[in-house]
Amino acid sequence: MWVVVPIKPFALAKRRLSVVLTEPERARLARAMLTDLLTTLSHCERVTRVVCVTREKAVPAIAERFGAMVLPEAEPGLSKSVFQAARHLHAEGAKELLMLPTDVPLATSLEIDQLIIRHGWAPAVTLVSDEEGYGTNAIAVSPPDLMPFRFGRRSFEAHRAAATALGARVQTLRSPGLALDIDRPDDLRRVMSYERALGTLELLTEIDVLSRLAPQPVVSAAGQWNL
Repeated sequence: MWVVVPIKPFALAKRRLSVVLTEPERARLARAMLTDLLTTLSHCERVTRVVCVTREKAVPAIAERFGAMVLPEAEPGLSKSVFQAARHLHAEGAKELLMLPTDVPLATSLEIDQLIIRHGWAPAVTLVSDEEGYGTNAIAVSPPDLMPFRFGRRSFEAHRAAATALGARVQTLRSPGLALDIDRPDDLRRVMSYERALGTLELLTEIDVLSRLAPQPVVSAAGQWNL
């Protein structure tokens, strides 16, 4: 299966982390997460090839190391970028695609392969939500241009409803590594609790991000909050 990876310009990535990371640090984080994802995809048995959709000038050199192709982003916006890739792949004869974001460094090759295996026959849509069940952290679609993409607020339900309306076979899967995305400061703390050989974790350790995060409250035996 073809995997589509939409990539924002690194300088614009993860603005909600600006309370703990500077702009150059956020750009480094975006680069590290992309590299981690491409590394993971390179170990997947069920991935045919990867296409990066972006206008970030640093991506082609990174993609080349992993044999990924780059599709210049025609219009900004996640939904538009993924659908651009879908149309391109359909024109090239691809039968299906899997969209993955870059901010899921804990995703494993086994999880991704299992998602692809379980996707099944067209017309079909397979969805993995974020931990809260609102966002779409992975979506497999066959044929690739089956439907417009609806990323944004509550996109998980929007994608499921759109696929159902088209008569597609819809599956929703639980996938812990794909569900945990780095979006808010507390996500950094949670990711740092894992021991994995990842460039993302190396970077966050290097800049000592944990020292910048607000301490978590602790409940005492008497039921009082200790800060």
